[in-house]
Amino acid sequence: MKKKLFGVAAAVALTAALMFTGCGGSGGSASSDDPLADGVLKIGTNATYVPLEYRDEDSNEMVGFDIDLGDALAGELGVKAEWVDTSFDGIFNGLNAKQYDAIIAGVSITPDRSENFNMSTPYISNGIVIVSRNDETPGKTAEDLRGKRVGVQIETTADIAAQSFIDKDGIDMDLQKFDGMLDAFTALEGKSLDYVVTDKPVGQFYTSLKPDVYSVTSDILSNEPIGIVMRKDDTEFAKQMEEALQTLRDNGKLAELSEKWFGEDVTQNIDTELKVIE
Repeated sequence: MKKKLFGVAAAVALTAALMFTGCGGSGGSASSDDPLADGVLKIGTNATYVPLEYRDEDSNEMVGFDIDLGDALAGELGVKAEWVDTSFDGIFNGLNAKQYDAIIAGVSITPDRSENFNMSTPYISNGIVIVSRNDETPGKTAEDLRGKRVGVQIETTADIAAQSFIDKDGIDMDLQKFDGMLDAFTALEGKSLDYVVTDKPVGQFYTSLKPDVYSVTSDILSNEPIGIVMRKDDTEFAKQMEEALQTLRDNGKLAELSEKWFGEDVTQNIDTELKVIE
């Protein structure tokens, strides 16, 4: 869900940084030094990003891959997961304000985020794609967006990439920004949009629901794996989170959740050389 051009050297630096950085206190935690001291892992998310995090139509409960992941991480840490649903455009400020201990919300690892926050190693692969309505000429490249009505979720890497296509590449388009992807795909189906630009797992999920309406029509335009975000100074906490995440990799739980939500395992052999559009 975010972006920037990132070469091999930067990827190596990121890997090294992950070995030594971590995270700290939490809003409402019993200790400013240990976010888990009260037995709760408080997680910030934005429940509008199907299938990573969203609200079930019937129960209004938050569900999705990230929700299952956060619950599983809490279990490994011996605490209870508590979720805070907030807007994505303010989610990082909320973390710094200690309203929650970590963010699990389909957050792409970017150089800027790695510099300002403590990010885990990637837990799923990701990149942005173009989704086209089946009665529209398929959008295969950024150039195909020229002169078209294009929908993105605000403040995501797809949003940043589309704006970059306009500002840096001169690809003029009618860029429309939505609070959630459901609204964007509804607009695409209703023909008030020509294309949607979004993360590959999100595009795959929506197109699997209505394959007669729209399809993923481009290759991945970027490589931006997704990670967990924590405050920069919370070093020991970040180490605990990373160890719990690795346990879920090793015991097959991550792969199980991936098969459940994406129909394939996107948690293995992740390309960590970020290629992000900014």
